[in-house]
Amino acid sequence: MGYKLKHNPDKCDGCQKCVEACRQAHKGVSNNAIFELNGKFYYFVCVQCVKPACMNACPVGAFEKVEGVVKLYVDRCVGCLNCAEACPFGVPRFNPFTGVITKCDLCIDRVKAGEQPYCVSACPNKALQLLKMEPKAKPKPKAKPQAQAKGQAQTKPQQQAKEEASKQ
Repeated sequence: MGYKLKHNPDKCDGCQKCVEACRQAHKGVSNNAIFELNGKFYYFVCVQCVKPACMNACPVGAFEKVEGVVKLYVDRCVGCLNCAEACPFGVPRFNPFTGVITKCDLCIDRVKAGEQPYCVSACPNKALQLLKMEPKAKPKPKAKPQAQAKGQAQTKPQQQAKEEASKQ
């Protein structure tokens, strides 16, 4: 199971309340952003990669996947910036107030306590929604028909089909 933030640009007016709530909750640095494009506002945040480059680049193991969320343990972070350089989306950010990295973890500790992430609860227009993602069921492989070796016994339907064909 995992989580995902869904943004509805039709409801977003670009007020930046989500950005400010995140900034206040994370010691002065926001882990999200709002961008305007062609008169609409779009929300940008960590996509919680399946194979996170930030986590793989961290030399001290400050990242961990928890319920599909890439969680950063700031008490382990040494501020080396390897994760920020490795992330193709530029998500991990250096916090000059704390001397370590910060990134969105969907406020997973709040979510586990039954609360919404700060950004979701701060949005006055309900443009942000936290979705609980169930793992996709893997399709079962289809049984392959087995080739019949010469001289191998035939199944009853195969025998009947062969007999009907020989009668004609």
